[in-house]
Amino acid sequence: MYTGVYTLFILHFPEFEDPMPDKTLKTITRADIAKEARVSETVVSYVINGNRYVNGEKRQRVEEAIAKLKYRPNAMARALKGKKSNHILFVADDIQGEYFGKLISEIDTFAYKEGYFITLCADHKDEDFVDRIYSRFFDGIVIGSANFPLKQIQRLVNSDIPIVLLEIRDYSSITGVYGLINTGLYRGARNCVRCLYDRGRRNLLFLDRISKEGQRSDRDDWRLKGFFDQSLEYGLPVTERNVIAGCRNESELTEAIRAKVQDEGYIFDGIFGRNDHMALLGMEAVKTLGFAVPRDISVIGFDNSRMCRFASPKLSSMEIQQKSIGEAIMKMIISLIDNRSSFTSRIEEHLETQLIMRSSI
Repeated sequence: MYTGVYTLFILHFPEFEDPMPDKTLKTITRADIAKEARVSETVVSYVINGNRYVNGEKRQRVEEAIAKLKYRPNAMARALKGKKSNHILFVADDIQGEYFGKLISEIDTFAYKEGYFITLCADHKDEDFVDRIYSRFFDGIVIGSANFPLKQIQRLVNSDIPIVLLEIRDYSSITGVYGLINTGLYRGARNCVRCLYDRGRRNLLFLDRISKEGQRSDRDDWRLKGFFDQSLEYGLPVTERNVIAGCRNESELTEAIRAKVQDEGYIFDGIFGRNDHMALLGMEAVKTLGFAVPRDISVIGFDNSRMCRFASPKLSSMEIQQKSIGEAIMKMIISLIDNRSSFTSRIEEHLETQLIMRSSI
């Protein structure tokens, strides 16, 4: 029975670059193992299940083939033929941040009522990581990561696993039956730019995420795309000069802001942080350079985390409706689990964000 306790997996894999979708990606089967080991599929099953004797030479060939082809038993496929596990996996960018913690709490409220168990797992951007997901027993998977490789998402969808994507980026290339929840990131980002523009700010700076690998958001990332598109609509400058990205830690971000001002001579009057953490780091950096917020520079964040209220000045931020997202996720994933055969294409739901005004603007 579901207990409401979270299970947290922190797995460490090498970096895996996000390629474009590859719909021909093949899942290794027992038939592939049998061909590689030059034995029958029955022998392969005996070795994997350990329920019959197989002589040493054949067993060794099967084990070597399994290792070479990186085969993992597909527990999901077995589960689809039998009873449900009532177990859903949530893959997130940052499992330590407040945003996903609050979102999981909201999902858990609805999951508990439906008898489901939620496992939160960090995205490790590695092909082997997806193989491990695929081999385990989950009724459905929710992906809330901007870096999860598109071809791996397509692979999971093609495998008939119920999938719900939080639309952090453009997923129009993904085909098949899956759920898509637009949380309002793109419209919210455009509204952040509108807010700065209404305050007379014309030289804006977007602060992207901090990543240990130095990753940069692509233009299909909804927050960055919203920043660029609304800036273009207003005729504001939109170049690499208007973005700081690829920072590996807070010190690099602070130094990059200093370099913008003192080395490049770019005096910006508005900062849009991809999230509240970035916005607050930006606020502190410009204050150390002698600028006053909001007199000289207006600052706005995203997520409306608790830290906004304790900043000086208090941080304005775009709030994502996490309770509505949590409810939408559970309704959608349960529909896909119980009635997947009734859908012929992706199902969507669109939600809105809300601007919380404070004194940093």
